[in-house]
Amino acid sequence: MAANYLIIDYRFESLSHIINGLKKSIENLELKLNTLDWYDGLWLREESEPVYGLAFIAFQNYINSTIKDITGFTKDKTNFYKINGNINGFKNSQIELIIGLANYIKHKDDDGLFHVGTKSLLKNFNLNSNKDNDIDNSAIFGGLSILDDKWNLDKILTIVILWRKQLYDIHSSA
Repeated sequence: MAANYLIIDYRFESLSHIINGLKKSIENLELKLNTLDWYDGLWLREESEPVYGLAFIAFQNYINSTIKDITGFTKDKTNFYKINGNINGFKNSQIELIIGLANYIKHKDDDGLFHVGTKSLLKNFNLNSNKDNDIDNSAIFGGLSILDDKWNLDKILTIVILWRKQLYDIHSSA
């Protein structure tokens, strides 16, 4: 049997470099927390929310591009978000949460309400969808805690990479 070229994940290295750079940014912010008297947990959250948000946007781009690479289309991409099953205790999958958090960070400062799908997804995870909330109630940090209680971006990267393998396996066996 001939090897399928789709098994090669040529997007992984770029995503890995992005996530490593964002992890270094977070480490620098944590260093400030440990060395500056005035820099507290609220400052850390204020400054790290957009960094974590960029990670979710990078994951979202990888996920959607992977769907296009493997299936040849993105028309039914939301169905592919569900293939790794729902998170225990919730109505949605890890990939759906990642996509929702990316949309949250991209649109939280826009005028008007969130898109109905984003708002519904945040609600399904008991995350705050109020655009005027305090940083303590940011959906980014609540979502991070659901995905990994230590907010480890490498763990989330692993979730995404394993999802890609599932998508490939499903598509190659069809």
